[in-house]
Amino acid sequence: MKNILFVCTGNTCRSPLAEYLLKEKAGDVVAVQSAGVTAWPGVPMSEGSADVLNRKGIHHRHVSQSVTPELLEWADIVLTMTRSHKEMLTIHHASVTDKVFTLKEFTAAGGDIADPVGGPQQEYDQVAAELEKCVNDLLKKIE
Repeated sequence: MKNILFVCTGNTCRSPLAEYLLKEKAGDVVAVQSAGVTAWPGVPMSEGSADVLNRKGIHHRHVSQSVTPELLEWADIVLTMTRSHKEMLTIHHASVTDKVFTLKEFTAAGGDIADPVGGPQQEYDQVAAELEKCVNDLLKKIE
């Protein structure tokens, strides 16, 4: 079983969306967590992200957590939403550089996943569609 950690900024929008989309699709094939590079611990998932998961019928209970050395050690693969998240992790945690990738880099899509925070629901829906495609590609790659 692979341990996968998704990382974004505050761990309230993109990384929890990716986490729960992967949990739903992979079942017991992988262990998944998410965290944020500048997260305040204990903040609930954004309404926009929760709405996406609710409409998909995906059960979720999420509160934000910060990236920690322990989480990075636990993970076999660390997948960030942007190049800047990847850079922050590799600068501050050089020992994990070989297992940190952007999600789109790892799935060969290229580019970053935009942050929908504070935007309309349509932006959350677009990010969720983008993440779902990446999660499907990720599953193909790790199987």
